[in-house]
Amino acid sequence: MAEKIKDRSRKRIIEEMIRSVKPASGWKVLIVDKESMRIISACCRMFDIMEEGVSLVENIDIAREPLKSTEAIYFLSPKSSSIDALLRDFKDPSEPQYMFVHLFFTSRLPEEELKRIKGSSILSRIRALKEMNLDFIAFEQQAFHFDSPETFKTLFSPDVASRSTELRSISDKIASVCATLNEYPTIRYMHTKDNSGFSNTIAQLVQDKLDNLMRTSPDFREAAKITTNRATLLILDRAVDPIAPILHEFTYQAMVYDLLAVENDRYKFQATANSGETKEKEVLLGENDPLWATLRHMHIAETMNWLLDNFNSFLNENKASKLTSGGKVSTLKEMGEAMRSMPQYQEMLAKYSLHINMASAAMNIFNLNDLTKIAGLEQDMATGEDADGKVVKNAISSIPALLTDPQVPQLDKVRLLMLFIISQEGIKDADRKRLMDMAKISFEDQACISNLRYLGVTLLRATKGSTKKKSKDKKKQRNDAPAYDLSRYIPTVKSLAESLVDNSLSATEFPFTKVQDDTLEASKVGATSLRKTTQPKWADKENRKSEKPGASNTIGGRFIIFIAGGMTYSEMRAVYEVTAKHHREVIIGSTSLLTPQTFISELRGLKKIDKVDSGTFSDFTETTAATRKGTK
Repeated sequence: MAEKIKDRSRKRIIEEMIRSVKPASGWKVLIVDKESMRIISACCRMFDIMEEGVSLVENIDIAREPLKSTEAIYFLSPKSSSIDALLRDFKDPSEPQYMFVHLFFTSRLPEEELKRIKGSSILSRIRALKEMNLDFIAFEQQAFHFDSPETFKTLFSPDVASRSTELRSISDKIASVCATLNEYPTIRYMHTKDNSGFSNTIAQLVQDKLDNLMRTSPDFREAAKITTNRATLLILDRAVDPIAPILHEFTYQAMVYDLLAVENDRYKFQATANSGETKEKEVLLGENDPLWATLRHMHIAETMNWLLDNFNSFLNENKASKLTSGGKVSTLKEMGEAMRSMPQYQEMLAKYSLHINMASAAMNIFNLNDLTKIAGLEQDMATGEDADGKVVKNAISSIPALLTDPQVPQLDKVRLLMLFIISQEGIKDADRKRLMDMAKISFEDQACISNLRYLGVTLLRATKGSTKKKSKDKKKQRNDAPAYDLSRYIPTVKSLAESLVDNSLSATEFPFTKVQDDTLEASKVGATSLRKTTQPKWADKENRKSEKPGASNTIGGRFIIFIAGGMTYSEMRAVYEVTAKHHREVIIGSTSLLTPQTFISELRGLKKIDKVDSGTFSDFTETTAATRKGTK
């Protein structure tokens, strides 16, 4: 089975960079900037780095003690500020920061920056210079992103004059991902009317870059030998599903990031010690915590049950614990109290305290904001059906009670209005004004809602029309019985991933960048053709018979889905579900991670409007296809 993206990134950092530097003393230091530290932290533990003879990891932007007899590895992004800091370390040839320097850059070093390095006093101390092409965050084993939230505005704002630089940057990083995975994939993209979207341009740029890599890099050509298990890369943009970033999600990871104060994947909480003293703790959420990896995609109800069941199992298996615990707990609060009563087990039980706190805090907000009512209406609008499977015919009648409820947070009212407009494929202007007034939506948030048009959302219904949803949206509903009424919506990405797996994705709606000829392509790169890369359904079933059961076993070529403009935690969960169900590895990536709050904040920034004439959507409306098409 091919290496996962996180494992592969860790391997490259360790083997191609850290392990390649072999000073006589055996010890070396690692110097990083903010961007490169994020890349390392996502896939490596500090223990992994120290095991390779690294005695210190330091930030290049912070003053450091000179270590004149030590060799240093600099792993930096190729931005001017990092080059400035690098050159400052060796400004005085007689007082160098380190004895020798091994330079590694996350991506291609601009020619002007290379000239600066060559013309400085550092040149005589450089022992290596390499462009790693590792400029992405391997966030999870099946998810990556570029840590670039500003890309959303660059892609979708009508005020951006040119997007060509951003599109090239995105394609460079996607190519880096493919190179890291040793993949030369067939490439598909989301077709939009008049080719007004960005997917086509990004897909073609990635195709050109990988084709060039196959021609110029024997190592990549050898590593990426194409077989019938060739990978497929599907490139989309955020307009593919404007609903997923708005909905309340009640799987653990998505709920935590939506409702709790998580910044840069760090969560702070108050932990109570055995003495009763309360202290603030900060933890990094990630796969290094096995409990997080186990719980993150569970529904919140399953998460709480899992924590309680496993804790009670521990009590049953440890006789000494029963002396102080009372035998069994039935709530997370009781579980926390029982843990504090067993100091002899604190080291083992401490890992549970984080998840007790987060699950409890999330449920407290759920209950405080009465999210059952809000989320139920959201699901009805998103799927077009109620919990009983009946078509929702008059969604507008259910909205006023929530919009006028002072207990409903203003952000949730904005989310409800967005979902209503999207699901109804536009809104009459009289209804818009009435609903905005009911909810007391600020002008800033009205402008935010209007900016949905830049994602292809129809805002104004010009005719009476029907509220019936398009048939293509039916695939967003669960085709199996949902376990929870508040989790009926299926992100479009999941539907697309399943279509990729069963080879039913429309070639008209999601065309290939090129049609390959068997003989020509095989003679060029030793490849099989596009027509041979996807096995028929019966072949897939036959191959699967020989596989051992378990979600970790995958067969066939991997699928990589990339969303320009941000991806949600529900979309990340979806690819894991498809992988587990079909035993085909699906990786998802994007320019950034989205929560409902960040999505709405970024929508606000797309276009600022100074004044609205009496408040009609027609005042906001303009042709967005031309805006997007003309700035590639």
